[in-house]
Amino acid sequence: MQPIGPSRKAGIVLLVLIPLALATTTAWVLGDHDPAPPKSSTRPEPDPAALRARLPLHGLLHATTDASRRVHEAEGRLTASCMAAHGFPYHPAPMAPDGSGTGPSLFGVETLDGPDGTGAPEPLPSERPRDEEFDRALYGDPDRRISARNKVLEVTRPATGCLAEAQTRLLGEGGRVRDLRLRMRLDQGERDTLRDLEKDPAFRAAGARWRACAKRAGVTAGNPRELAAGLPLGTDPATHPSVRADVGCKERTGYLERAYTRLAAVQERWVEENRKPVAEWKALRLRETRAAGQVLDAGDR
Repeated sequence: MQPIGPSRKAGIVLLVLIPLALATTTAWVLGDHDPAPPKSSTRPEPDPAALRARLPLHGLLHATTDASRRVHEAEGRLTASCMAAHGFPYHPAPMAPDGSGTGPSLFGVETLDGPDGTGAPEPLPSERPRDEEFDRALYGDPDRRISARNKVLEVTRPATGCLAEAQTRLLGEGGRVRDLRLRMRLDQGERDTLRDLEKDPAFRAAGARWRACAKRAGVTAGNPRELAAGLPLGTDPATHPSVRADVGCKERTGYLERAYTRLAAVQERWVEENRKPVAEWKALRLRETRAAGQVLDAGDR
């Protein structure tokens, strides 16, 4: 089972970590004086995708692995076979090519590389709209759904149809509902740990260094997420002066490496405190992987 993707008519809500608007407070500055000017570093800042890959919850929710690729392929085969029985050709959407998996940028604009200036991968092609009969065969009865929610959002999926049948084959009876509930639990963990990161002294110190650098460049935002959230719609991050100053200050102060390192530590504590749902999530992934192997092995004979 892959991370929740665009719903199309399936009603699957994209799980996106909503940037938190953070107020600038004196608690961010450790001490009663302004932080010392950051020293320039000749060591290149690590790639943001590589930094995200170190996060325990990123690995559980977003990482693309050989196992997840096999699950995606098996699900596609099962769905295509079911759709053919209904008289429809079906071609699954390709999986993201990034071996580390995608995932939301957590600290504003993290790089100026990429087609849109944010380092985001090119969007995958979406399935073209079909007629009502095709959709009903693929997604089943629109009035029958499964759902789960956390503190922030609710996600729904089809309860019937070829896609649901394929996923049930891989996850087992009742596995889809459990998968969705656990996915929402882990998503809430990502949100909660990002919030709890604000209490971490090392992260606060990194924020103070970034603000001192940004202030000298004329940026008044209290932190990178606040800056990104305040950009006008349609802004090109690659050419916006404040964004370029933001990314430059991240590089000079080592902000991203420190922020992701401390977030990884906070997430490790969360995983330790939530052993049961994490173990259940891993067990579902193992079950899914084994079932996918059986489907692919049978098809290759």
